Amino acid sequence: MKLARILLSEILQSTPEFDREIDKIVDMGGTHLGAGDYGSAYLLNGKAVKVTTDEVELEHAQILKGKKTNNFVYIYDVKVLNTKLGIIEMEVLGRFKGEVPDEFKDATEAEAERFGIDPDELDFTGDNVMVHPKSGKLKMIDV
Repeated sequence: MKLARILLSEILQSTPEFDREIDKIVDMGGTHLGAGDYGSAYLLNGKAVKVTTDEVELEHAQILKGKKTNNFVYIYDVKVLNTKLGIIEMEVLGRFKGEVPDEFKDATEAEAERFGIDPDELDFTGDNVMVHPKSGKLKMIDV
């Protein structure tokens, strides 16, 4: 738990509530997968469990929850604890290395619009795009 807090303190300003949620996941056996500007993801019971402080991502995750999409990670569940803290359970995907193709960006932006998500709120940088392990298709994980 201390190591998780050290890693997180370099990435985002954690709160006691955020730390409690991370501690719960770690205590249940969660393994740290990675972290970004607004949260941290763990592997737990075969799912990626992301604790996030990004209220826009929580809104988008609620829209996409349970929906099969072409370009977004499958979201099993979303728990909003308050406007700036929530937990998103999603499928586990593989790392993508390389340049994100313009065709994928265009298709993802169009699909976002169909779901009522502002395409300008999507971030195609870093590890936000991953690969589905079975289909090999790219998927946006930072919704």
